[in-house]
Amino acid sequence: MEQRETVTRENSQIREELKEPKMYVVHVLNDDMTTFDFVVSVMMGVFHKSEEDAWAIAERTHQQGKAVVGRYSYDMAHTKVNKAVSLARENGFPLRFKINPEP
Repeated sequence: MEQRETVTRENSQIREELKEPKMYVVHVLNDDMTTFDFVVSVMMGVFHKSEEDAWAIAERTHQQGKAVVGRYSYDMAHTKVNKAVSLARENGFPLRFKINPEP
């Protein structure tokens, strides 16, 4: 029975130390060369947005200079941005993103 209590206490201590990962906000930035169609395809293909959401993000980016794409863990944000930027460069577009810690 003592072992069981010890295990329970150890598990409680472990649970107390676990925290949610810090989240990061990904913004897509406007430029004068990347086409709407390409931005939409990246939003759908890399960030898994619906067609409607992808067009709304592209429009917001064009009108406001940048738009929130989503919030992700650090690793996921960087992985998605790196993939999107690689696709953009392969297609001759200067598409850029910003990754900021969530306030």
